[in-house]
Amino acid sequence: MVWNFRWVGMAVVGLSLGVSGCGKEKSAATPSVEGPVVAHVGDAKITQAELEAKLAEQPAFVRARYDTPEKKKEFLDNLVRFELLVQEARRRGLESDPEVRSMLEKVMVQHLVKAQTEAADAAVSDADARAYYDAHLSEFVKPERVRVSQLLLKAPKGSPERQKALTQAVKLAAEAQRGGDVLRAFDTAVRAHSQDTATQAQGGDLGFRTREELTVAGGEALAESAWGLKTVGQLTAPIESDAGVHLLMLQARQLGNEQTFEQAKPRILQRLGAERRAKALDTLVEKLRAQTKVEVDEGVLAKVNPEAGVKPAADQAGAQPR
Repeated sequence: MVWNFRWVGMAVVGLSLGVSGCGKEKSAATPSVEGPVVAHVGDAKITQAELEAKLAEQPAFVRARYDTPEKKKEFLDNLVRFELLVQEARRRGLESDPEVRSMLEKVMVQHLVKAQTEAADAAVSDADARAYYDAHLSEFVKPERVRVSQLLLKAPKGSPERQKALTQAVKLAAEAQRGGDVLRAFDTAVRAHSQDTATQAQGGDLGFRTREELTVAGGEALAESAWGLKTVGQLTAPIESDAGVHLLMLQARQLGNEQTFEQAKPRILQRLGAERRAKALDTLVEKLRAQTKVEVDEGVLAKVNPEAGVKPAADQAGAQPR
């Protein structure tokens, strides 16, 4: 395989070696372009179009510095310097160096991935984003929720036990608020007296619920009372329902969040774009796998030592091991 090392070098090392301080680096250089030749460097040449392409890579404020013949010559001299180094590297056979070839492969794959995924980016439309928003509305529109603990004294409506339950609930609420730690006192009361077997062992914790969910679970009066709690540790007055008498204590509150489509659209477009780019790349890899024979020696794979290729810290830092 023949490698165009001149442009491999530009891709791998970057323009920083040749155009010191001239602005942003590029991952790959512009290939040779025909046209008037501004400089010969040995057998190589630098054309006017190439020089202009390199200048165009620089930010606008950097390009503004090179508007005089002297500054243009300075920029060209740096390109010449880089070309001289590239030619010397080729003479030393570095184009066949495994590390250089590995870096070239990485650059080629980066360009392949970019080319494969650019079309996927363009395919994401406002209609796609709207469809995603409508299908995932709960992600963008979240109602306010409260987390309450419940003490339930069962007493059917209209039964003699109802008044007893109301009296006991008032007493238990007063006892819970008499101490210094209302949360702990109420937790103890729930575990000792609550008749809601589903939550008693958890201190009556109902988890986070919306107002609608609390209405379905215990009725409008229970939901209204829960929503009236403002501070953590605050207790409701006894609440009557068909099931009995309830005491509720506020544990936490989550504010609601409602994002309109226009507010959510940038994030949705970004997400859909990432998903489609990944899918486009996966599709290419699957196609290549189907076209290419891939064999894995499981026996050799089992012997692979993840640490075998790791250099000692001293070697990595360029120092000689002791």
